Amino acid sequence: MGWIDPAIVIIYLFVMVGVGLWCAKQSSKGMRSYFLGGNKVPWWVLAASGSASNYDVTGTMFLVSVFYVMGLKSFYLWWSWQFFASAFLLGYMALWVYRTKAMTAVELLHARFGDDRGGKLARSAGAVLMVAFLLFSIGYSFVGISKFLPTILPEGLPFHENGKVWAAAIMVMTMIYVTAGGFRGVVLTDMIQACLMSIGGLLVAYLAFSKLTPEAVAVVKEKFITGLGPVETIGSDTFGWHEFSKFLPYWICMGFLIHMNGAGGHYQEQRFLAARSERDVAKVGFGWGLFLVPRWLMIAGITFIAIAGLVEVDDPEKILPLVVHEMFPVGLRGLILAALAAAFMSTLSSVLNAASGMVVRDIVQPACPNMSEKKLIRIGYGVTVASLLIGFGIGSQADSISGIWSWMMAGLIGGMLVPNILRWHWWRFNGVGYSTGLFSALTVAAITGFGNYLEVPWLTLPEYISAPIIWVTSLIGSVVGSLLSKPTDMETLKKFYTNVRPFGCWGPVKAVLTPADLPEQVGPTKSIGLVITNVILGFCLMLGMYYGGFLCVGHLWSQAVPYLIMAVACAIALFFTWYKKVMELSDTPPETEE
Repeated sequence: MGWIDPAIVIIYLFVMVGVGLWCAKQSSKGMRSYFLGGNKVPWWVLAASGSASNYDVTGTMFLVSVFYVMGLKSFYLWWSWQFFASAFLLGYMALWVYRTKAMTAVELLHARFGDDRGGKLARSAGAVLMVAFLLFSIGYSFVGISKFLPTILPEGLPFHENGKVWAAAIMVMTMIYVTAGGFRGVVLTDMIQACLMSIGGLLVAYLAFSKLTPEAVAVVKEKFITGLGPVETIGSDTFGWHEFSKFLPYWICMGFLIHMNGAGGHYQEQRFLAARSERDVAKVGFGWGLFLVPRWLMIAGITFIAIAGLVEVDDPEKILPLVVHEMFPVGLRGLILAALAAAFMSTLSSVLNAASGMVVRDIVQPACPNMSEKKLIRIGYGVTVASLLIGFGIGSQADSISGIWSWMMAGLIGGMLVPNILRWHWWRFNGVGYSTGLFSALTVAAITGFGNYLEVPWLTLPEYISAPIIWVTSLIGSVVGSLLSKPTDMETLKKFYTNVRPFGCWGPVKAVLTPADLPEQVGPTKSIGLVITNVILGFCLMLGMYYGGFLCVGHLWSQAVPYLIMAVACAIALFFTWYKKVMELSDTPPETEE
């Protein structure tokens, strides 16, 4: 590779830093300005930012490798990893999150459990666990970009073979604009990155489509798995999922749990909490999924080139950089690399900003309520730097992308799923129950995680066994902890229910509310029947768009057409069942305090 492509990437990196510094003045006005952009960011910018923050190099490398091995049967894995969250977000979850009027995903617990001992304990426990997840996310990103860079860097460049050095350099540049620009800088750079990634994705899809000769298409049709039906096994055990039928129930259950718990529990909530109105936040939920379409097209292009045998594949996790390096011309390669760098930086910036917000808002500020906002923002700067350094340390100890991500999902996130669902649907669930549910699950996750790492025979458990154990432990801890402690203060419950209007077991709370306290609802959450209808339609729309476009890139027309027809039909139906209801929602900005 010459120097043209790296020059394009370097120019892009400095532009992103400049944008972050440009946003610094506006972001320093106060806590809500620094961490939520003052609730003045347009919905389409938030949607683009949200989708960009989920579009990272490490994840894209892994997605390509899994599609290469499992074909469309990897659908069950993507379902379990919240790739179809947009259906639940547009259906109801985005509105529920927004109506809490919180500033971070963890502060949402304060709205639910109040300020008593249990509420404080839940908020602290949630903050510690989510910050831990975000730190592991930084390490996960570090592993992926370190694998990616040596394949595409010019051979004459210093430290060419050491991807960790260049990965660290890019991450430090990202940290600079995150620290200076706050949330406003994050979403503005994310929007630019989303545009660049979309262009890159479409170009990759087009080039892959044009390179697939009839002979190559014949190979794709022979090797690519297009069916979604469950089977006993799949042909490769690259990721330890050869016994497909054993993982299938785990993935399906995981998908329902993770889609019903919120917007992810970490940086994703910020995009909804930062919306300007209820009408806008519902649109963010839809746009989130729509902006991901170019990513699926890019993944399709890379995957089909590899399956057709146009590049030699030794490590499935390195297919992406191999194809970029060998198949695309100079200049265009630089644009694609800049798009992939954008993907990496957008995710990292969101993680750093969220970790800083949780530490400052949910740990430091409750402990020091009289501390000035300027001091709190300065602490946020320090937390951003510390988070990056800790992430470096975690990433340096992990060699496999799939290994670190699988443990994060089954362990750290798995421990939060049940408590996060119960907080929406059960009035008797309290802060003590939330904390005992978290820590009991985390204890089991830590034991099984270290057991696998140390290869202890009786603790070396596959995910489909360890994850259900974690869920059941969390459920028992949550219920027992709640029933053995006093309920959340009724005034707190009344306020939460009145604002959010969740479904579930809220009878005792509704019994003490008057009709004046509960005005008739409008919008897409008016009834549970309407919510379920929109979730199903939204899910089918996303599946049709993602897989229909994916199959078209591979010239698999007969398989693509049913997905595309389903997408069009669901889009028409959603116009009447969802969009018209969204326009009934308030367009008034929220009443919030810094």
